[in-house]
Amino acid sequence: MRDYNRALEINPKDDHAYSGRGFTKIDEDEFEGGAMDFLNAIQLNRTNAQAYYGMGVADSYLTNFDDAIANFTRDIELGDNSSTVYSYRGRAKYEIGDNDGAMADYDEAVKLSATDFFAYVYRGEAKEKKGDFDGAIADYARTIEIDPKNELSYEHRGHVEQKKGDYEGAIADYDEAIELNPLDNVAYEYRGLAKYKRGDINGALADYDKAIEVEPKNYAAFVNRGLARSKMGDLEGAINDYDQAIEINPKDNAVYDNRSMAKERNGDLSGAIIDINKSIELNPTNSTAYNIRGWIEFVKNDFDSSIADANHAIQLDPQNGDAYGTRGWARYGKGDVSGAVEDCKIAVKFHQLNSVEYFYDQGMLDFIAEDYGEAISDWSKIIQQDAASKSELQPWIDKAQAKLQEKKP
Repeated sequence: MRDYNRALEINPKDDHAYSGRGFTKIDEDEFEGGAMDFLNAIQLNRTNAQAYYGMGVADSYLTNFDDAIANFTRDIELGDNSSTVYSYRGRAKYEIGDNDGAMADYDEAVKLSATDFFAYVYRGEAKEKKGDFDGAIADYARTIEIDPKNELSYEHRGHVEQKKGDYEGAIADYDEAIELNPLDNVAYEYRGLAKYKRGDINGALADYDKAIEVEPKNYAAFVNRGLARSKMGDLEGAINDYDQAIEINPKDNAVYDNRSMAKERNGDLSGAIIDINKSIELNPTNSTAYNIRGWIEFVKNDFDSSIADANHAIQLDPQNGDAYGTRGWARYGKGDVSGAVEDCKIAVKFHQLNSVEYFYDQGMLDFIAEDYGEAISDWSKIIQQDAASKSELQPWIDKAQAKLQEKKP
C-alpha cells in the first residue's frame, strides 16, 4: 500500500498503480475504496482490462451485481480469457437469478481451466438450484479431487445428498468435513439434520449441541434442536431453543410457528395464539400460520374461528393438506360429519402424494367410521413418532377406547 501510494505521488496518472492499490484494498476488505481506485484507473485508461476486472470484483462484494456483470463483460471484451473472470461473472448472474447465464459462464470457466475450484463449486450450486442433484454431486466430487483437504466440498456434496434422501451418504460427507475442520459448525448443523431425518434424534441433538457450542449464534441449530426436542416431548426445552432463535433473528415468522405449536402442545394456548398472531403479522400470506391458528382454535373448541382460519389457509395454498385436516376436525366438532369426512379424505390424499405421515386425519376417518381400533392404532403411531403430540391425541384415543368398551356385548 505504501509503495502504491508513493508511486501515485510520483505519477498521479499511473492507471496501473491505481489498479494495484485497488486490489490491495480488496484484500483488506476495503471494497468501496477499491472500487474508487479502479474507477480512477478506468477514467485514466479505458483499455485497462484489469481495472474492469477489479471493479467487477468490488461490485460483487458490494452486491452491485448488474454493474459487476457489465464490468466483467468489458474485461472479457478487452481480451481477458481467464477462467476466473467467467467464474466471477457467472456468480454475479446467479445472484440476480440468471441461472442459465451463470451455467454458461461456469461451463466456459471449467473449459478454460479444469482445476478452477470455485467454478465447479459455483456450477454445482447452480445445478442444485435447477434440481440437477446428480450433476451438482459430480461437480462437488470434482472439487474434492482438486482439493481433498477443503471441508466445504464435502459439506456441499453432503447437502445435496441430503436433499436426495441419501442420509447415509450425507452423514459420511459431513464426517469428512468435521474431521478436516472440527470447528465447522455448519457441518455439525447439517449432520444433525440428516440424523434427524434418519430417525436418530439423540444423534441429532448431540450435533446441534456441538454446532451451538462452536457458534453460539447459529440460528438454524437452535431452530432444529427445538424441533428435535419437541419430537421427543421435551416441550420446555424446545420453547427455550425457539426463544434463543428469536433473540438472534426476531424477523423470521417460521420460528414463531414452531414456538406456537410447542406452546399449544404444552397447554399454553394464550401464548400459542400470541406467537401465531406475530407470525401472521410478519408474513400475512403464510398459509401454515393460519392453519396453526385454526388448530389452536379447534383445541379451544372455537370451531367457527377454526374453520374460518382453515379456509383462509386453503385459499392461500390450495394444496395445504394440514388445513383440510384442521377444517375436518372442526367440522366434526360442529356436528358436520359428512363435511369432516370429505375434508379428512382430502387431507389424507395430499399427505400421501407428498409422502407425509397422515395418521392424524386417517385416525379421524376411522373414528367417524366407528373403526375405533384402527383409530387408536393410527393415533398411537403418531405418538410413537412424536411424543409431544400425546397431549392432544390422548383424549381422542381415550374416546375411541370408551367407544370400543360400549361396543362390547
